[in-house]
Amino acid sequence: MKEYIYDNSFDGLLTAIFYAYSEKDAVRITKDMNDLPNLFYEKVTVITEQDKAERVYTSLNSKLSYETLSNVYYLYLYNDPAVDTLILSYVKLCFKCSSTINLAKNNDIIRTVDKYVRRVYGEAHRFHGFVRFKEVAPSVFYAQIEPDHDILPLIVSHFKERFSDQYFIIHDLRREYAIIYDLKEAYFKDFSIEEGKKIVLSSQTDCFESLFKSFYQAVTIEERKNERQRRSFMPKRYWKHLIEVK
Repeated sequence: MKEYIYDNSFDGLLTAIFYAYSEKDAVRITKDMNDLPNLFYEKVTVITEQDKAERVYTSLNSKLSYETLSNVYYLYLYNDPAVDTLILSYVKLCFKCSSTINLAKNNDIIRTVDKYVRRVYGEAHRFHGFVRFKEVAPSVFYAQIEPDHDILPLIVSHFKERFSDQYFIIHDLRREYAIIYDLKEAYFKDFSIEEGKKIVLSSQTDCFESLFKSFYQAVTIEERKNERQRRSFMPKRYWKHLIEVK
């Protein structure tokens, strides 16, 4: 039995799918960062090959559907070490039965795929409103987040359009990388927790933060507070970086 280890990139995943797809025996696909010792699997290191990745990408999009390709990408962003093997099973199922298998909600693989995709999409949508920027230098804004899933690629276009006239950094502390926008383009960069701490410690007093806290307190109606409902819309695991609830 083989376990294909790839370099954590989406192209690396597609390359691993290319090589693992034709295997007849049980096979697993694993991100390099999730690789653990295992005596039962023969480990195969996958070197990302752009041409192989493009072939798989094109096949998913043209021979199956854009929905299937999107589901694969959302699954790739899901935070679970076993999700890469699920992706392979899902791709094999779709090629065997055509993309209409996505309508088979009684199928275990399809149910799991739908559940995971909804979680990733839902968290990305939540973080359109859960990012709190701090002005760390004149006209430069910085935000820290710790989402359950790797949602930065899904929210970058939203913030680029909404804050197109300002420099900003959105830092995923859990995965230690960030979106950096420089008024022209947004790009991703490795960004350690220590680098984030230095930015916060060296930052100026943020009048916008104080203003937002004052606004939040002013519009709060004590008699209508409903903590249970608030936690349903704003889960407590996200409160660490929401200034209004500190």
